[in-house]
Amino acid sequence: MMMRDEENYGDLARLFAAEDAKLEAAPFTAGVMKRVRRQALIRQLTVGAFGFLGAVIALLQLPELLSAFVGVDHTVTSALALARTEINEAATSNPMWLAIIIGASLSIAAISMTERA
Repeated sequence: MMMRDEENYGDLARLFAAEDAKLEAAPFTAGVMKRVRRQALIRQLTVGAFGFLGAVIALLQLPELLSAFVGVDHTVTSALALARTEINEAATSNPMWLAIIIGASLSIAAISMTERA
């Protein structure tokens, strides 16, 4: 009886081995890696977008921060304030400029994050 069970299991083992040999792992691996890469890209873009947003907010607050220090030249603070007002005026007169600036900035951020050294 024991010998008969081993023969049946041996047949099953050979059958499973033959089926496994027919299946290729490449499509499965490609599918899994595609999802992993997509999730990594989404994480990078999210972190990059929030980082860029934080940098813009910090840049907008920079003139007030620098004006508190005596050693900072007035031309730097006035240039930053002028740039901020010009961006605000350009955005209010034609919102497409703001969209162009944001799109270009996000494109540069995405390229720099995906660039490998």
